[in-house]
Amino acid sequence: MKKLLGPMLYTTTQPSQERWSFFVNLYLSVDAVDAARLPRLRLRASEGTALPDTVVAPPRLVADFSALEGRAAGVLWRWEVTLEREDKARRVTYRFEPVDAGDALEEVDFSAPHHPPRPWNQDTLGTVVVPAKGALPKAAFFSCNGASDAKTWSSVMRMKRPFGCWMDMLAQHEEPTEGGFELLMGGGDQVYADSLLDHEPLLEFRKRELEQKLNRDFGPPKGFHEQMLARYVELYCERWGGSAGIAPMLARVPGLFTWDDHDIFDGWGSHESLQSCEWFESIYSAAALAFEAFQLGALRGSEKPTRRKPCEGHYLQSVRFAGAECDVDVLALDLRSGRTYRRQTNGKMVHEVMSAEQWHALDAWRQEHAGRGASKPRHVLVLSSVPLVHLRFGPAVEALGGDTELHDDMLDQWESVAHRGERIRLMVDLLQLAKASCCAVTVVSGDVHVGARGLIRSRNPEHVPAGLAEAAIEQVTSSGIVHPPPSMLQFMGMRMLAEESVDDLPSYMQTEMLPVGKSRYLRERNWLSLRVEPARSKVSRPKLWLRWEAEHTALSMQVVVEPPPLATTMTAA
Repeated sequence: MKKLLGPMLYTTTQPSQERWSFFVNLYLSVDAVDAARLPRLRLRASEGTALPDTVVAPPRLVADFSALEGRAAGVLWRWEVTLEREDKARRVTYRFEPVDAGDALEEVDFSAPHHPPRPWNQDTLGTVVVPAKGALPKAAFFSCNGASDAKTWSSVMRMKRPFGCWMDMLAQHEEPTEGGFELLMGGGDQVYADSLLDHEPLLEFRKRELEQKLNRDFGPPKGFHEQMLARYVELYCERWGGSAGIAPMLARVPGLFTWDDHDIFDGWGSHESLQSCEWFESIYSAAALAFEAFQLGALRGSEKPTRRKPCEGHYLQSVRFAGAECDVDVLALDLRSGRTYRRQTNGKMVHEVMSAEQWHALDAWRQEHAGRGASKPRHVLVLSSVPLVHLRFGPAVEALGGDTELHDDMLDQWESVAHRGERIRLMVDLLQLAKASCCAVTVVSGDVHVGARGLIRSRNPEHVPAGLAEAAIEQVTSSGIVHPPPSMLQFMGMRMLAEESVDDLPSYMQTEMLPVGKSRYLRERNWLSLRVEPARSKVSRPKLWLRWEAEHTALSMQVVVEPPPLATTMTAA
């Protein structure tokens, strides 16, 4: 039995303080006729005894890619694991064993295409941390796990420690005194798929003039969608496989991932009219199916891959963790599925980041969250693949970049002139969420290849919780975990062209950039660690601590977020 990718762990809502649940996925190579057969595998605990059915549910087929051409053809299987929590956090090791002793477990190395399968060494799986009863998960956040072009990727692989940040995260997880991580959050660009556009027949397509590209008679060849899907699946097997980089953490820590443009290709959603051409529709569909299978952990609707269309459906996600003193919700925005550039009925062109369907889903989630009532403090983490507060380029600079490769990079950002109205809408929604739910909202973002800190303030009475003088939302940006930072010269040039002063906005709101340590920006590879610390006294509240973990610099500063006082507390006072 050949393993193509995995194990990969995925988190789920944890409404109980007594149990801890997660999914374990394996992508296995099988013949198409065997796709519906259960894999002859047992999931076993570290001591070698089979885990009972009350702990591990029978495997379920969640994505069937067995009909694909090439060695990436396979089937994705899921096991659901539910473990009892104890008074103290504990570590659990697991392994897969064949039901029939004679069946060998092998793995395929996609980085070495001509090598035969090799025995699967499961001694590298490490441990899964199960938090104590009532405890909230310690989390790690990352973004930009790759490089956007071959030259940059080559420079990464020439580094002494190309995956140094991943090695540091793994070391923290395995160190008993650190406690380990129970949640892994990906903020976008978990894979870089830009290299897939450098193959035929896309090379021929890219040479054509825009008018030809938009001509429906110049459509992709038969089977192009399936060919692209096979390439995306193989890319995940190559970049997420092996024993280096992201793979060890995927096998140890349950994950929650949103996506960004490079998970499709650079600048998706900022290429105006090309987005509706048949070639781009096929590429998007293939990327979305691979994202669903390997980042969400299951295809939606059916195990068989069917086409996904841009701006039809979205991937807004939410999970909830119930704690003894505090609850934490994670809301992962989807800033790519609904990106479009469309003509209004009055003939004007408009950019949109989030579709109407996603705005409705966000409104429904906010109402549900507020409707739960605030019986104890709450934190909400909002994953936004691009920062709400960052460098902002004015209309003149964006116009000058319209004919360069910087065009889509500028349009990607919330700070772009094209998106500022929608950006204000999102900030108002989050401020109103914080007041209506009596919770602290913190935005965590990536994309920009530097660490940064932003702040959103409001003195609007509709936004300010009782007992506070103003409303505030912290934003912490961490990027990238593998992608190199811009050179000093590049970054100085960007800052010269941009504004980074306090920005006064409608509805009595302001945004500003704050320092990260001694500097305004952290210009080295980095990731975030996050934890909620229990209240230290009856008058204090559980605080969220966020810390940049940089590749070279030991940063002493942390961002600390405290939820507002509960209404019952204010009344009693």
